[in-house]
Amino acid sequence: MRLLLIAGILLAGLGGFIVVKGLHFQSEGTVHVGPISGTVHEQHTIPAWFGWVAIVGGVLLVVGGIRRKR
Repeated sequence: MRLLLIAGILLAGLGGFIVVKGLHFQSEGTVHVGPISGTVHEQHTIPAWFGWVAIVGGVLLVVGGIRRKR
């Protein structure tokens, strides 16, 4: 019961952070073409709809935790 509440609050908080601030991460790789090599940096962004899904899921977990308590 309490675990559902805590998980729901954390998930909704993470979703709110993604919606408001956005979440970015980088991936790095090395490219070899013959004797030449280079490093490639790519920046990826988590879409805002993923944050909204996390918020809705968090709210559902909180509601489920409250209803299960009764």
